[in-house]
Amino acid sequence: MLVSARMPADSTVHDLSVVHHAGSTLIACVDERGGVWTWSLSTGEWLARPLPYAHAGDPVVAAFPDAENTIDMVAALSVDGKLLLAAGGDEQEPALWDLGAGELLWRTPLNGAYLADVIALDGALVTAQQYSEEVRLWSPDGTDTVLGEVGELSCLGGARVGDRRLILAGGSGAEVWDAATLTNIAAFDPDEGQVWAVTACAIAERTAVVAATEKGELYAWDLGAGPDELLYEPVAASQGPLETMAVMTVDGRPRVVTAGQDSLRLWDAAEGFEAGHVLTRGYDVTAMESAVVDGRRALVTSGRDGVLRIWDESDLTAR
Repeated sequence: MLVSARMPADSTVHDLSVVHHAGSTLIACVDERGGVWTWSLSTGEWLARPLPYAHAGDPVVAAFPDAENTIDMVAALSVDGKLLLAAGGDEQEPALWDLGAGELLWRTPLNGAYLADVIALDGALVTAQQYSEEVRLWSPDGTDTVLGEVGELSCLGGARVGDRRLILAGGSGAEVWDAATLTNIAAFDPDEGQVWAVTACAIAERTAVVAATEKGELYAWDLGAGPDELLYEPVAASQGPLETMAVMTVDGRPRVVTAGQDSLRLWDAAEGFEAGHVLTRGYDVTAMESAVVDGRRALVTSGRDGVLRIWDESDLTAR
């Protein structure tokens, strides 16, 4: 396992995003006060990334000259040699900054359509916006396409399954779009509880859509089957809400990784049984992402201790 130094802000890492830029892996993070940082795998250094206020100059906020960004979530991408960051929060609409130049590139209107989630996807961005309940695909130049609406929209996921790239959104249910055609290809509903995390993975010849709910349950559906056809009965994975989730291949099988109190728990994606756990005592996991790091697939997690951890398959082997 690779472990970073503690974030200099002396704060919990609230969200993270892994990006490959200029030949190196960077992890963009936001602290509990809305400050943005990057951590470099090659140098091991943290770098503060101050961002100009997204709505500076807007007449609506002219009476509040000290207004600042209220950032809760981030998505980083590297485009044409520039390190870009999309961000927003529960009380701020999405915007895009050039981190290298420290400049705002564009922002969405000051209209209350705050950010519920944001992810980077193949050089583009996907946002989930509260109140409008719209899922939008953005190019770095600020042009966008509305993919659809999801009731009680709360989370996004992206997955590559074979040659297919999927965009997923969760709220009152789980929706799936084909990223190549931008068409909605499936919708699923849990028996109860809002979807707070969603992803997809390959299982033999099938594609599993996996959702984690506010009730602490995991649901798994076959993308190619009917909307009511579960792969297995809902799994009681936690006594509280499941807010973050990722998929890693461990022991040759896809495992759904969830964060519980004092541990990461691994669930077999094909059959739903618990396949292992690793202790995280003292640094409960706040966010996670499955990504290619230094040429290999890894699980990147952040903790309440302000530290990033990079887990490879051997770190997650059943124990």
